[in-house]
Amino acid sequence: MAEKSSELKSAIELRGVKQHNLKNLDVDIPLGKLTVVTGPSGSGKSSLAFHTLYAEGQRRYVETFSPYVRQFFDRMDKPNVDRIDGIPPAIAIEQKNGVRTTRSTVGTITEINDYLKLLFPRIAKGYDPETGEEVRPDTPETVADYCQTELAGEQILVTFPIPVPDQTTVEDFFPFLQSQGYLRVLIYGEIHRVDEPDTVKKKLPAQVDVIQDRIRIESDDRSRLNEALETAFLHGKGNVKIFRLDLLDQPKSFNNTWSPLREPTSSLFSFNNPLGACPACRGFGRVIGIDLEKSVPDETLSIKEGCIKPFQGERGEECQRDLLRFAKQNGIDVKAPWQDLTEDEKEWIYYGERKDTEAAWNAGEWYGVKGFFDWLETKLYKMHVRIFLARYRSYTTCPTCRGTRLQPEALNFKVDGKTLPQLWQLSISELSHFFSQYG
Repeated sequence: MAEKSSELKSAIELRGVKQHNLKNLDVDIPLGKLTVVTGPSGSGKSSLAFHTLYAEGQRRYVETFSPYVRQFFDRMDKPNVDRIDGIPPAIAIEQKNGVRTTRSTVGTITEINDYLKLLFPRIAKGYDPETGEEVRPDTPETVADYCQTELAGEQILVTFPIPVPDQTTVEDFFPFLQSQGYLRVLIYGEIHRVDEPDTVKKKLPAQVDVIQDRIRIESDDRSRLNEALETAFLHGKGNVKIFRLDLLDQPKSFNNTWSPLREPTSSLFSFNNPLGACPACRGFGRVIGIDLEKSVPDETLSIKEGCIKPFQGERGEECQRDLLRFAKQNGIDVKAPWQDLTEDEKEWIYYGERKDTEAAWNAGEWYGVKGFFDWLETKLYKMHVRIFLARYRSYTTCPTCRGTRLQPEALNFKVDGKTLPQLWQLSISELSHFFSQYG
Protein backbone atom coordinates (compact mmCIF):
# COMPACT_ATOMS: atom_id res chain seq x y z
CA MET A 1 0.00 0.00 0.00
CA ALA A 2 2.85 2.39 0.89
CA GLU A 3 4.52 1.49 -2.38
CA LYS A 4 1.37 2.49 -4.32
CA SER A 5 1.17 5.84 -2.48
CA SER A 6 4.76 6.65 -3.36
CA GLU A 7 4.02 5.80 -6.97
CA LEU A 8 1.09 8.23 -7.06
CA LYS A 9 3.23 11.11 -5.85
CA SER A 10 5.74 10.65 -8.66
CA ALA A 11 3.21 10.96 -11.49
CA ILE A 12 -0.12 12.46 -12.46
CA GLU A 13 -2.64 9.70 -13.21
CA LEU A 14 -5.38 10.47 -15.73
CA ARG A 15 -8.10 7.90 -16.21
CA GLY A 16 -10.95 7.97 -18.71
CA VAL A 17 -10.20 11.34 -20.35
CA LYS A 18 -13.06 12.15 -22.75
CA GLN A 19 -12.41 15.89 -23.22
CA HIS A 20 -13.31 17.02 -26.76
CA ASN A 21 -11.96 14.44 -29.23
CA LEU A 22 -10.12 12.28 -26.67
CA LYS A 23 -11.70 8.80 -26.39
CA ASN A 24 -11.41 7.38 -22.88
CA LEU A 25 -7.67 8.01 -22.62
CA ASP A 26 -5.58 6.63 -19.72
CA VAL A 27 -2.11 8.11 -19.21
CA ASP A 28 0.48 8.67 -16.46
CA ILE A 29 2.60 11.87 -16.65
CA PRO A 30 5.74 11.84 -14.45
CA LEU A 31 6.23 14.80 -12.09
CA GLY A 32 9.50 16.75 -12.01
CA LYS A 33 10.38 15.82 -15.57
CA LEU A 34 9.96 17.47 -18.97
CA THR A 35 7.12 15.79 -20.86
CA VAL A 36 6.47 16.71 -24.50
CA VAL A 37 3.00 16.18 -25.97
CA THR A 38 3.27 15.84 -29.73
CA GLY A 39 1.22 14.53 -32.60
CA PRO A 40 -0.57 15.57 -35.81
CA SER A 41 -3.09 18.38 -35.91
CA GLY A 42 -6.42 17.37 -34.37
CA SER A 43 -4.98 14.48 -32.36
CA GLY A 44 -5.97 16.08 -29.02
CA LYS A 45 -2.73 17.65 -27.78
CA SER A 46 -4.41 20.88 -26.59
CA SER A 47 -7.37 18.94 -25.22
CA LEU A 48 -5.03 16.93 -22.99
CA ALA A 49 -2.52 19.63 -22.01
CA PHE A 50 -4.70 22.73 -21.65
CA HIS A 51 -8.33 21.67 -21.39
CA THR A 52 -7.69 18.71 -19.09
CA LEU A 53 -4.39 18.98 -17.18
CA TYR A 54 -4.21 22.76 -16.84
CA ALA A 55 -7.97 23.19 -16.34
CA GLU A 56 -8.12 20.68 -13.47
CA GLY A 57 -4.90 21.85 -11.82
CA GLN A 58 -6.05 25.47 -11.90
CA ARG A 59 -9.59 24.59 -10.77
CA ARG A 60 -8.37 22.66 -7.71
CA TYR A 61 -5.93 25.46 -6.81
CA VAL A 62 -8.66 28.10 -6.95
CA GLU A 63 -10.93 25.93 -4.80
CA THR A 64 -8.45 26.27 -1.92
CA PHE A 65 -9.29 29.97 -1.54
CA SER A 66 -12.23 31.50 0.28
CA PRO A 67 -15.43 32.36 -1.64
CA TYR A 68 -14.51 36.05 -1.41
CA VAL A 69 -11.10 35.52 -3.07
CA ARG A 70 -12.46 33.08 -5.69
CA GLN A 71 -14.69 35.75 -7.17
CA PHE A 72 -11.60 37.52 -8.52
CA PHE A 73 -10.32 34.46 -10.42
CA ASP A 74 -11.41 33.18 -13.82
CA ARG A 75 -13.50 30.05 -13.27
CA MET A 76 -12.63 27.02 -15.40
CA ASP A 77 -15.04 24.18 -16.17
CA LYS A 78 -14.33 20.73 -14.80
CA PRO A 79 -12.86 18.57 -17.62
CA ASN A 80 -14.66 15.47 -18.83
CA VAL A 81 -12.55 12.83 -17.09
CA ASP A 82 -13.24 9.87 -14.77
CA ARG A 83 -10.38 10.55 -12.36
CA ILE A 84 -7.20 12.60 -11.97
CA ASP A 85 -4.80 11.86 -9.10
CA GLY A 86 -1.57 13.55 -8.01
CA ILE A 87 -2.08 16.80 -9.92
CA PRO A 88 -0.36 19.92 -8.50
CA PRO A 89 -1.39 23.58 -9.10
CA ALA A 90 -0.77 24.48 -12.74
CA ILE A 91 0.19 27.48 -14.85
CA ALA A 92 -0.04 27.77 -18.63
CA ILE A 93 2.22 29.87 -20.85
CA GLU A 94 0.39 30.83 -23.99
CA GLN A 95 2.15 30.73 -27.35
CA LYS A 96 1.98 34.09 -29.12
CA ASN A 97 3.94 36.38 -31.40
CA GLY A 98 6.07 38.54 -29.10
CA VAL A 99 7.07 41.08 -31.74
CA ARG A 100 5.13 44.22 -30.92
CA THR A 101 6.40 46.59 -33.62
CA THR A 102 8.89 46.54 -36.46
CA ARG A 103 11.25 48.46 -34.17
CA SER A 104 11.22 45.66 -31.58
CA THR A 105 14.46 43.93 -30.65
CA VAL A 106 15.41 41.19 -28.21
CA GLY A 107 16.27 43.96 -25.76
CA THR A 108 12.85 45.61 -25.95
CA ILE A 109 10.82 42.37 -25.91
CA THR A 110 12.68 41.04 -22.86
CA GLU A 111 12.43 44.54 -21.29
CA ILE A 112 16.20 44.65 -20.70
CA ASN A 113 16.31 47.88 -22.68
CA ASP A 114 13.63 49.40 -20.43
CA TYR A 115 16.04 49.11 -17.51
CA LEU A 116 18.93 50.45 -19.57
CA LYS A 117 17.08 53.57 -20.72
CA LEU A 118 16.07 54.29 -17.11
CA LEU A 119 19.55 53.69 -15.70
CA PHE A 120 21.58 55.39 -18.43
CA PRO A 121 20.45 59.02 -17.87
CA ARG A 122 21.23 58.62 -14.15
CA ILE A 123 24.81 57.42 -14.47
CA ALA A 124 25.90 58.72 -17.89
CA LYS A 125 28.16 61.74 -18.29
CA GLY A 126 27.47 64.35 -20.95
CA TYR A 127 30.16 65.62 -23.33
CA ASP A 128 30.17 68.75 -25.47
CA PRO A 129 29.91 67.62 -29.14
CA GLU A 130 32.31 70.37 -30.25
CA THR A 131 35.00 70.41 -27.57
CA GLY A 132 34.58 66.97 -26.00
CA GLU A 133 34.62 68.53 -22.53
CA GLU A 134 32.37 67.06 -19.85
CA VAL A 135 29.07 68.91 -19.42
CA ARG A 136 27.12 68.77 -16.20
CA PRO A 137 24.63 71.04 -14.41
CA ASP A 138 26.24 73.28 -11.84
CA THR A 139 24.97 73.51 -8.26
CA PRO A 140 25.88 75.82 -5.37
CA GLU A 141 28.02 73.00 -3.97
CA THR A 142 30.00 72.41 -7.18
CA VAL A 143 30.54 76.15 -7.71
CA ALA A 144 31.69 76.52 -4.10
CA ASP A 145 34.12 73.64 -4.62
CA TYR A 146 35.48 75.39 -7.72
CA CYS A 147 35.95 78.65 -5.83
CA GLN A 148 37.79 77.03 -2.95
CA THR A 149 40.01 75.05 -5.31
CA GLU A 150 40.77 77.66 -7.97
CA LEU A 151 40.23 80.97 -6.16
CA ALA A 152 41.49 80.31 -2.62
CA GLY A 153 42.43 83.55 -0.88
CA GLU A 154 40.97 85.73 -3.66
CA GLN A 155 38.20 88.29 -3.30
CA ILE A 156 35.33 87.46 -5.63
CA LEU A 157 31.96 88.82 -6.67
CA VAL A 158 29.02 86.42 -6.77
CA THR A 159 26.62 87.80 -9.39
CA PHE A 160 23.58 86.74 -11.36
CA PRO A 161 22.46 88.12 -14.71
CA ILE A 162 19.07 89.73 -15.28
CA PRO A 163 17.75 90.94 -18.65
CA VAL A 164 17.13 94.61 -19.28
CA PRO A 165 13.91 95.36 -21.22
CA ASP A 166 14.28 97.35 -24.43
CA GLN A 167 14.23 101.13 -24.09
CA THR A 168 14.72 100.91 -20.32
CA THR A 169 16.74 103.81 -18.89
CA VAL A 170 19.10 103.82 -15.95
CA GLU A 171 16.71 106.13 -14.11
CA ASP A 172 13.95 103.52 -14.36
CA PHE A 173 16.05 100.40 -13.87
CA PHE A 174 18.21 101.29 -10.88
CA PRO A 175 15.30 102.24 -8.56
CA PHE A 176 13.72 98.87 -9.37
CA LEU A 177 16.90 97.04 -8.29
CA GLN A 178 17.12 99.19 -5.17
CA SER A 179 13.56 98.26 -4.23
CA GLN A 180 14.59 94.61 -4.43
CA GLY A 181 17.33 95.18 -1.87
CA TYR A 182 20.33 95.24 -4.22
CA LEU A 183 22.96 97.95 -3.94
CA ARG A 184 25.59 97.26 -6.62
CA VAL A 185 25.67 96.03 -10.22
CA LEU A 186 28.39 95.28 -12.71
CA ILE A 187 28.08 97.06 -16.07
CA TYR A 188 30.73 97.03 -18.81
CA GLY A 189 33.31 95.69 -16.33
CA GLU A 190 32.69 98.46 -13.76
CA ILE A 191 30.91 98.39 -10.40
CA HIS A 192 28.05 100.91 -9.98
CA ARG A 193 25.83 101.70 -7.02
CA VAL A 194 22.13 101.60 -7.87
CA ASP A 195 21.53 104.72 -5.79
CA GLU A 196 23.91 106.64 -8.07
CA PRO A 197 22.47 106.31 -11.61
CA ASP A 198 24.48 109.31 -12.84
CA THR A 199 27.68 107.24 -12.81
CA VAL A 200 26.45 105.20 -15.82
CA LYS A 201 27.22 107.22 -18.95
CA LYS A 202 26.39 104.58 -21.55
CA LYS A 203 23.15 102.93 -22.62
CA LEU A 204 22.30 99.87 -20.53
CA PRO A 205 23.34 96.54 -22.07
CA ALA A 206 20.83 93.77 -22.78
CA GLN A 207 21.90 92.07 -19.56
CA VAL A 208 23.18 93.39 -16.24
CA ASP A 209 25.08 91.42 -13.59
CA VAL A 210 23.63 92.05 -10.14
CA ILE A 211 26.17 91.65 -7.31
CA GLN A 212 24.79 89.24 -4.74
CA ASP A 213 27.83 89.35 -2.47
CA ARG A 214 31.55 90.17 -2.28
CA ILE A 215 33.45 87.42 -0.50
CA ARG A 216 37.04 86.48 0.27
CA ILE A 217 37.44 82.75 -0.27
CA GLU A 218 38.55 81.11 2.97
CA SER A 219 39.12 77.38 3.24
CA ASP A 220 37.58 77.09 6.70
CA ASP A 221 34.34 79.00 6.03
CA ARG A 222 32.03 78.42 3.10
CA SER A 223 28.60 78.97 4.71
CA ARG A 224 28.38 82.57 3.45
CA LEU A 225 29.57 81.49 0.00
CA ASN A 226 26.97 78.71 -0.18
CA GLU A 227 24.20 81.06 0.87
CA ALA A 228 25.20 83.67 -1.73
CA LEU A 229 25.38 81.05 -4.49
CA GLU A 230 21.99 79.56 -3.61
CA THR A 231 20.35 83.00 -3.77
CA ALA A 232 22.15 83.90 -7.00
CA PHE A 233 21.06 80.64 -8.67
CA LEU A 234 17.48 81.34 -7.57
CA HIS A 235 17.26 84.92 -8.82
CA GLY A 236 19.42 84.28 -11.87
CA LYS A 237 17.09 81.46 -13.00
CA GLY A 238 19.90 78.94 -12.83
CA ASN A 239 22.69 81.25 -14.04
CA VAL A 240 25.58 82.56 -11.92
CA LYS A 241 28.79 84.43 -12.71
CA ILE A 242 31.91 84.59 -10.57
CA PHE A 243 34.28 87.55 -10.96
CA ARG A 244 37.70 87.99 -9.43
CA LEU A 245 37.81 91.50 -8.02
CA ASP A 246 41.06 92.22 -9.90
CA LEU A 247 39.79 90.73 -13.19
CA LEU A 248 36.30 92.11 -13.70
CA ASP A 249 36.47 91.55 -17.45
CA GLN A 250 37.01 87.78 -17.15
CA PRO A 251 33.92 86.18 -15.57
CA LYS A 252 33.43 82.48 -15.01
CA SER A 253 29.87 81.47 -15.89
CA PHE A 254 27.89 78.63 -14.35
CA ASN A 255 24.37 77.32 -14.96
CA ASN A 256 22.23 74.48 -13.67
CA THR A 257 21.18 73.23 -17.10
CA TRP A 258 22.74 70.70 -19.48
CA SER A 259 23.40 73.37 -22.12
CA PRO A 260 24.50 72.87 -24.89
CA LEU A 261 23.14 69.33 -24.45
CA ARG A 262 19.58 68.18 -23.97
CA GLU A 263 18.60 67.01 -20.51
CA PRO A 264 19.13 63.22 -20.29
CA THR A 265 15.78 61.50 -19.82
CA SER A 266 14.57 57.97 -20.49
CA SER A 267 12.64 59.28 -23.51
CA LEU A 268 15.87 60.58 -25.07
CA PHE A 269 17.32 57.05 -24.96
CA SER A 270 14.29 55.29 -26.50
CA PHE A 271 14.00 54.76 -30.26
CA ASN A 272 10.29 54.03 -29.73
CA ASN A 273 9.74 57.58 -28.49
CA PRO A 274 9.61 60.61 -30.83
CA LEU A 275 11.90 62.50 -28.44
CA GLY A 276 14.61 59.87 -28.76
CA ALA A 277 14.15 58.36 -32.22
CA CYS A 278 16.42 59.49 -35.03
CA PRO A 279 14.41 61.97 -37.14
CA ALA A 280 15.75 60.57 -40.40
CA CYS A 281 14.96 56.84 -39.94
CA ARG A 282 12.35 57.32 -37.16
CA GLY A 283 14.09 54.83 -34.92
CA PHE A 284 14.44 51.96 -37.40
CA GLY A 285 18.16 52.42 -38.01
CA ARG A 286 17.77 51.75 -41.72
CA VAL A 287 16.47 53.75 -44.66
CA ILE A 288 16.02 53.19 -48.36
CA GLY A 289 18.96 55.02 -49.83
CA ILE A 290 22.38 54.73 -51.36
CA ASP A 291 24.30 51.71 -50.09
CA LEU A 292 27.88 52.95 -50.10
CA GLU A 293 29.19 49.40 -49.73
CA LYS A 294 27.80 48.62 -53.19
CA SER A 295 30.25 51.15 -54.57
CA VAL A 296 33.06 48.65 -53.83
CA PRO A 297 32.01 45.42 -55.59
CA ASP A 298 35.57 44.01 -55.69
CA GLU A 299 37.49 44.41 -52.43
CA THR A 300 40.68 42.98 -53.93
CA LEU A 301 41.19 46.15 -55.97
CA SER A 302 43.02 49.19 -54.63
CA ILE A 303 41.98 52.83 -54.83
CA LYS A 304 44.42 53.34 -57.70
CA GLU A 305 43.03 50.29 -59.50
CA GLY A 306 39.52 51.70 -59.27
CA CYS A 307 37.87 49.89 -56.36
CA ILE A 308 35.27 52.72 -56.17
CA LYS A 309 33.18 51.61 -59.15
CA PRO A 310 31.00 54.75 -59.61
CA PHE A 311 34.22 56.79 -59.97
CA GLN A 312 35.22 54.77 -63.00
CA GLY A 313 33.96 56.51 -66.11
CA GLU A 314 33.31 59.98 -67.38
CA ARG A 315 30.79 60.79 -64.65
CA GLY A 316 33.16 60.15 -61.74
CA GLU A 317 36.68 60.58 -63.12
CA GLU A 318 37.15 63.95 -61.37
CA CYS A 319 36.16 62.33 -58.06
CA GLN A 320 38.70 59.56 -58.69
CA ARG A 321 41.44 62.16 -59.10
CA ASP A 322 40.31 63.95 -55.93
CA LEU A 323 40.28 60.69 -53.98
CA LEU A 324 43.82 59.81 -55.05
CA ARG A 325 45.07 63.27 -54.12
CA PHE A 326 43.37 63.50 -50.71
CA ALA A 327 44.18 59.89 -49.82
CA LYS A 328 47.90 60.50 -50.37
CA GLN A 329 47.71 63.68 -48.28
CA ASN A 330 46.15 61.66 -45.43
CA GLY A 331 48.71 58.89 -45.61
CA ILE A 332 46.38 56.24 -47.06
CA ASP A 333 48.04 53.62 -49.24
CA VAL A 334 46.28 53.97 -52.62
CA LYS A 335 47.92 50.75 -53.86
CA ALA A 336 46.66 48.59 -50.98
CA PRO A 337 43.61 46.37 -51.64
CA TRP A 338 40.38 47.75 -50.21
CA GLN A 339 40.05 44.74 -47.91
CA ASP A 340 43.39 45.64 -46.26
CA LEU A 341 42.39 49.21 -45.36
CA THR A 342 41.38 49.95 -41.75
CA GLU A 343 37.78 50.69 -40.79
CA ASP A 344 38.70 54.32 -40.07
CA GLU A 345 40.23 54.70 -43.52
CA LYS A 346 37.14 53.20 -45.18
CA GLU A 347 34.93 55.48 -43.12
CA TRP A 348 36.93 58.51 -44.30
CA ILE A 349 36.68 57.42 -47.95
CA TYR A 350 32.94 56.80 -47.68
CA TYR A 351 31.89 59.88 -45.70
CA GLY A 352 34.65 62.44 -46.20
CA GLU A 353 36.00 64.93 -43.69
CA ARG A 354 32.68 66.58 -42.74
CA LYS A 355 29.08 65.58 -42.26
CA ASP A 356 28.11 68.38 -44.65
CA THR A 357 29.56 67.10 -47.93
CA GLU A 358 28.81 70.32 -49.79
CA ALA A 359 30.65 72.34 -47.16
CA ALA A 360 33.63 69.98 -47.51
CA TRP A 361 33.59 70.51 -51.28
CA ASN A 362 33.49 74.30 -50.89
CA ALA A 363 36.33 74.18 -48.34
CA GLY A 364 38.55 72.15 -50.65
CA GLU A 365 38.34 69.04 -48.48
CA TRP A 366 37.54 65.44 -49.29
CA TYR A 367 33.76 65.13 -49.59
CA GLY A 368 33.57 61.35 -49.62
CA VAL A 369 31.85 58.86 -51.88
CA LYS A 370 28.68 60.06 -50.17
CA GLY A 371 29.34 63.58 -51.45
CA PHE A 372 29.42 62.25 -55.01
CA PHE A 373 26.04 60.56 -54.56
CA ASP A 374 24.63 63.63 -52.78
CA TRP A 375 25.53 65.65 -55.87
CA LEU A 376 23.87 63.12 -58.14
CA GLU A 377 20.69 63.24 -56.02
CA THR A 378 20.29 66.85 -57.16
CA LYS A 379 20.11 65.59 -60.77
CA LEU A 380 17.22 63.18 -60.33
CA TYR A 381 15.23 64.96 -63.03
CA LYS A 382 17.52 63.17 -65.51
CA MET A 383 16.41 59.66 -66.40
CA HIS A 384 19.94 58.26 -66.84
CA VAL A 385 20.89 59.54 -63.35
CA ARG A 386 17.89 57.77 -61.77
CA ILE A 387 18.84 54.56 -63.58
CA PHE A 388 22.47 54.92 -62.43
CA LEU A 389 21.52 55.53 -58.77
CA ALA A 390 19.07 52.60 -58.77
CA ARG A 391 22.06 50.24 -58.98
CA TYR A 392 23.26 51.46 -55.60
CA ARG A 393 19.98 51.78 -53.70
CA SER A 394 18.90 49.37 -50.97
CA TYR A 395 17.91 49.32 -47.31
CA THR A 396 20.99 50.85 -45.77
CA THR A 397 22.27 52.02 -42.43
CA CYS A 398 20.78 55.41 -41.67
CA PRO A 399 23.44 58.02 -42.55
CA THR A 400 22.18 60.41 -39.86
CA CYS A 401 22.39 58.12 -36.82
CA ARG A 402 24.73 55.52 -38.41
CA GLY A 403 22.37 52.75 -37.30
CA THR A 404 22.22 53.77 -33.64
CA ARG A 405 18.48 54.57 -34.06
CA LEU A 406 18.69 57.47 -31.61
CA GLN A 407 18.73 61.26 -31.85
CA PRO A 408 22.27 62.64 -32.30
CA GLU A 409 21.86 64.38 -28.91
CA ALA A 410 21.63 60.99 -27.18
CA LEU A 411 25.09 60.04 -28.39
CA ASN A 412 26.66 62.86 -26.37
CA PHE A 413 26.09 60.85 -23.18
CA LYS A 414 28.43 58.01 -22.25
CA VAL A 415 29.20 55.60 -19.42
CA ASP A 416 32.90 54.73 -19.22
CA GLY A 417 33.31 55.99 -22.77
CA LYS A 418 30.43 53.95 -24.22
CA THR A 419 27.20 55.29 -25.65
CA LEU A 420 23.94 53.42 -25.12
CA PRO A 421 23.94 51.99 -28.69
CA GLN A 422 27.43 50.62 -28.02
CA LEU A 423 26.07 48.87 -24.91
CA TRP A 424 23.30 47.38 -27.06
CA GLN A 425 25.99 45.62 -29.09
CA LEU A 426 27.36 43.79 -26.04
CA SER A 427 26.39 40.24 -25.15
CA ILE A 428 24.43 39.63 -21.96
CA SER A 429 27.55 38.38 -20.15
CA GLU A 430 29.58 41.42 -21.31
CA LEU A 431 26.77 43.79 -20.31
CA SER A 432 26.50 42.13 -16.89
CA HIS A 433 30.23 42.51 -16.34
CA PHE A 434 30.13 46.13 -17.53
CA PHE A 435 27.43 47.11 -15.04
CA SER A 436 28.70 44.98 -12.15
CA GLN A 437 30.63 48.02 -10.91
CA TYR A 438 27.31 49.84 -10.41
CA GLY A 439 25.61 46.99 -8.55
